Amino acid sequence: MAHAPLNAAEGAGPRPGLGPEQRRLIDLAIGAAWLVGLAAVLRLTALLLSSSPLAAALAGAVVADLAAARAGVHWLDPVERADPAHRARIARRIGLGAALGALAVLLPLGVSVVLGWAHVEAGAPSASFGFALARAVALAVRDELLLTGIPFATAARAGLSSRYALGFSALAHGAAIGLAPGASASSFALAAALGALTAALWRRGRGAFAAVAAHASFIALAGAGLRGALLDATWADGALAAGTRAFGRPAWLTAIALAALAALVLRPAAPRHSPPAP
Repeated sequence: MAHAPLNAAEGAGPRPGLGPEQRRLIDLAIGAAWLVGLAAVLRLTALLLSSSPLAAALAGAVVADLAAARAGVHWLDPVERADPAHRARIARRIGLGAALGALAVLLPLGVSVVLGWAHVEAGAPSASFGFALARAVALAVRDELLLTGIPFATAARAGLSSRYALGFSALAHGAAIGLAPGASASSFALAAALGALTAALWRRGRGAFAAVAAHASFIALAGAGLRGALLDATWADGALAAGTRAFGRPAWLTAIALAALAALVLRPAAPRHSPPAP
């Protein structure tokens, strides 16, 4: 699979009789239709398989992958795919994403413990965490292809800067939580900040691997990982968790940490200076 180009309007064939702005509006409308239509299909899939959360997540990931590919969303830039070293590069991106997702949980958790907002004890790891991790990966694939991949592919076809896709993706992640029962302002902010981080990783890595890894790492650790699978966190004020379970000051703190990590990912790389000639 190949990642949708971020700097070229792939698939935006000529439309005779239309000006540039009209073509751009059509491309944006098509992207919006893909986003809304796929979200509806994924919602229906989740309802049909609601008795098995893992099966629902896996089915959602498969549906999202197939549909997003039709919409022009891919996993790896075709230019990079031709590079013999692309597998090692993918592994590094997955490692980076997973590390940032975990850091976005551990940093706020440590601060919460210091401030007395949480008490943490060692958990009791079991095989059930493997199922939780598998579900987290499936949910991350589903959400990133839908909420990040489609905005980036749409921006590319419309000839827009990927910065617009990054902002829209962050808001889309927040809206997905904001429309859920039990959502709060803090859980919306946390989801939007997580979307900003994954979109930043998508933009920097020109593909889904780092974004999916960060998303999966975050929800696995903030979910089952803090509920006894790895650590057992008891919250005195608010809660750091995945989805609508997050609320209060720990959720706001986590949103700040995610936004800071996103800013670091987006920071331009320092120029490389050649050593002086002898």
